[in-house]
Amino acid sequence: MKKSYFENVTEIGNLYLEYVFYEFEQEPVLFLCRDEYANIYLCLCIDIRYEQSWVIVPCNIALLHLLIEEKMDIASVFLSRKKGWKIIMDICGNEKSESVQMKDIDRLDLPKEGTYIRCDKEKAEMYLWKRAFEEEMKRNYDVVNESDMSINSLEAA
Repeated sequence: MKKSYFENVTEIGNLYLEYVFYEFEQEPVLFLCRDEYANIYLCLCIDIRYEQSWVIVPCNIALLHLLIEEKMDIASVFLSRKKGWKIIMDICGNEKSESVQMKDIDRLDLPKEGTYIRCDKEKAEMYLWKRAFEEEMKRNYDVVNESDMSINSLEAA
Protein backbone atom coordinates (compact mmCIF):
# COMPACT_ATOMS: atom_id res chain seq x y z
CA MET A 1 0.00 0.00 0.00
CA LYS A 2 1.10 3.56 -0.65
CA LYS A 3 2.54 5.65 2.14
CA SER A 4 0.00 8.08 3.55
CA TYR A 5 0.38 11.76 2.75
CA PHE A 6 -1.63 12.84 5.80
CA GLU A 7 -2.00 10.58 8.83
CA ASN A 8 -4.93 10.22 11.21
CA VAL A 9 -6.93 13.15 9.88
CA THR A 10 -9.82 13.88 12.24
CA GLU A 11 -12.93 11.91 11.18
CA ILE A 12 -11.18 10.61 8.03
CA GLY A 13 -8.08 8.61 8.87
CA ASN A 14 -5.12 8.42 6.52
CA LEU A 15 -5.11 10.20 3.17
CA TYR A 16 -3.04 9.10 0.18
CA LEU A 17 -1.75 11.37 -2.56
CA GLU A 18 -3.87 10.72 -5.64
CA TYR A 19 -3.24 13.43 -8.23
CA VAL A 20 -1.30 16.72 -8.32
CA PHE A 21 -2.76 19.64 -10.29
CA TYR A 22 -0.09 22.14 -9.36
CA GLU A 23 3.20 21.91 -7.50
CA PHE A 24 6.01 24.24 -6.54
CA GLU A 25 9.56 22.93 -6.13
CA GLN A 26 8.28 19.31 -6.08
CA GLU A 27 5.78 20.10 -3.30
CA PRO A 28 2.09 19.66 -4.14
CA VAL A 29 0.16 22.90 -3.82
CA LEU A 30 -3.24 21.98 -5.28
CA PHE A 31 -3.86 18.25 -5.30
CA LEU A 32 -6.18 15.36 -4.60
CA CYS A 33 -5.96 12.74 -1.89
CA ARG A 34 -7.95 9.55 -1.45
CA ASP A 35 -9.00 7.92 1.81
CA GLU A 36 -9.26 4.19 2.63
CA TYR A 37 -12.77 4.11 1.10
CA ALA A 38 -11.76 5.76 -2.21
CA ASN A 39 -13.40 9.10 -1.31
CA ILE A 40 -11.51 12.02 -2.83
CA TYR A 41 -10.50 15.28 -1.20
CA LEU A 42 -9.29 18.49 -2.81
CA CYS A 43 -6.26 19.79 -0.92
CA LEU A 44 -4.62 23.19 -0.98
CA CYS A 45 -1.33 24.07 0.69
CA ILE A 46 -2.00 27.43 2.31
CA ASP A 47 1.23 28.13 4.20
CA ILE A 48 4.84 26.96 4.19
CA ARG A 49 6.66 29.63 6.18
CA TYR A 50 7.10 28.46 9.81
CA GLU A 51 4.93 25.39 9.49
CA GLN A 52 3.05 23.74 6.66
CA SER A 53 -0.71 23.98 6.58
CA TRP A 54 -3.41 22.79 4.24
CA VAL A 55 -7.12 23.08 3.86
CA ILE A 56 -8.95 20.07 2.43
CA VAL A 57 -12.55 19.45 1.40
CA PRO A 58 -14.44 16.41 0.16
CA CYS A 59 -14.80 16.50 -3.58
CA ASN A 60 -16.41 14.62 -6.45
CA ILE A 61 -15.96 14.12 -10.17
CA ALA A 62 -18.62 16.69 -11.10
CA LEU A 63 -16.92 19.46 -9.09
CA LEU A 64 -13.53 18.51 -10.51
CA HIS A 65 -14.88 18.75 -14.07
CA LEU A 66 -16.17 22.27 -13.33
CA LEU A 67 -12.77 23.18 -11.88
CA ILE A 68 -10.75 21.81 -14.79
CA GLU A 69 -13.08 23.27 -17.42
CA GLU A 70 -12.74 26.69 -15.69
CA LYS A 71 -16.47 26.89 -15.02
CA MET A 72 -15.76 27.23 -11.30
CA ASP A 73 -12.79 28.95 -9.68
CA ILE A 74 -10.65 27.32 -6.98
CA ALA A 75 -12.05 29.32 -4.05
CA SER A 76 -15.64 28.56 -5.10
CA VAL A 77 -14.96 24.83 -5.06
CA PHE A 78 -13.66 25.05 -1.50
CA LEU A 79 -16.46 27.37 -0.36
CA SER A 80 -19.14 25.19 -1.98
CA ARG A 81 -18.49 22.56 0.69
CA LYS A 82 -20.01 22.98 4.15
CA LYS A 83 -17.25 21.16 6.01
CA GLY A 84 -13.54 20.82 5.49
CA TRP A 85 -10.39 20.16 7.47
CA LYS A 86 -7.33 22.18 8.31
CA ILE A 87 -4.09 20.26 8.74
CA ILE A 88 -0.99 21.79 10.28
CA MET A 89 2.46 20.20 10.37
CA ASP A 90 5.13 21.75 12.59
CA ILE A 91 8.83 21.87 11.70
CA CYS A 92 9.37 18.51 13.45
CA GLY A 93 6.83 16.82 11.16
CA ASN A 94 4.05 16.50 13.76
CA GLU A 95 0.60 16.79 12.19
CA LYS A 96 -2.60 17.94 13.78
CA SER A 97 -5.94 18.26 12.09
CA GLU A 98 -9.32 19.72 12.87
CA SER A 99 -12.63 19.88 11.09
CA VAL A 100 -13.76 23.36 10.11
CA GLN A 101 -16.90 24.94 8.73
CA MET A 102 -15.86 26.32 5.37
CA LYS A 103 -17.95 29.47 5.92
CA ASP A 104 -15.58 30.23 8.82
CA ILE A 105 -12.32 29.71 6.90
CA ASP A 106 -10.10 32.77 6.58
CA ARG A 107 -10.72 34.03 3.03
CA LEU A 108 -7.05 35.01 2.81
CA ASP A 109 -6.17 31.29 2.99
CA LEU A 110 -7.89 30.69 -0.36
CA PRO A 111 -6.99 32.02 -3.80
CA LYS A 112 -8.72 35.20 -4.93
CA GLU A 113 -12.10 34.80 -6.59
CA GLY A 114 -11.65 34.32 -10.32
CA THR A 115 -8.43 32.31 -9.92
CA TYR A 116 -8.77 29.22 -12.06
CA ILE A 117 -6.75 26.05 -12.01
CA ARG A 118 -3.41 25.95 -13.82
CA CYS A 119 -2.64 22.41 -14.83
CA ASP A 120 -2.22 20.06 -17.77
CA LYS A 121 -5.92 19.95 -18.62
CA GLU A 122 -5.65 16.92 -20.93
CA LYS A 123 -3.85 14.92 -18.26
CA ALA A 124 -6.36 16.05 -15.62
CA GLU A 125 -9.30 15.03 -17.82
CA MET A 126 -7.69 11.62 -18.32
CA TYR A 127 -7.42 11.24 -14.55
CA LEU A 128 -11.12 12.15 -14.16
CA TRP A 129 -12.12 9.72 -16.90
CA LYS A 130 -10.14 6.94 -15.20
CA ARG A 131 -11.63 7.82 -11.82
CA ALA A 132 -15.21 7.88 -13.20
CA PHE A 133 -14.58 4.51 -14.87
CA GLU A 134 -13.35 3.04 -11.56
CA GLU A 135 -16.43 4.37 -9.75
CA GLU A 136 -18.74 2.90 -12.40
CA MET A 137 -16.98 -0.47 -12.18
CA LYS A 138 -17.35 -0.43 -8.38
CA ARG A 139 -21.07 0.41 -8.67
CA ASN A 140 -21.55 -2.46 -11.13
CA TYR A 141 -19.63 -4.82 -8.84
CA ASP A 142 -21.76 -3.76 -5.86
CA VAL A 143 -24.99 -4.36 -7.84
CA VAL A 144 -23.83 -7.82 -8.92
CA ASN A 145 -22.65 -8.62 -5.40
CA GLU A 146 -26.01 -7.53 -3.91
CA SER A 147 -27.83 -9.68 -6.49
CA ASP A 148 -25.70 -12.69 -5.55
CA MET A 149 -26.46 -12.14 -1.86
CA SER A 150 -30.20 -11.92 -2.61
CA ILE A 151 -30.08 -15.16 -4.62
CA ASN A 152 -28.12 -16.90 -1.87
CA SER A 153 -30.62 -15.81 0.79
CA LEU A 154 -33.53 -17.07 -1.37
CA GLU A 155 -31.79 -20.42 -1.88
CA ALA A 156 -31.18 -20.73 1.85
CA ALA A 157 -34.88 -20.15 2.64
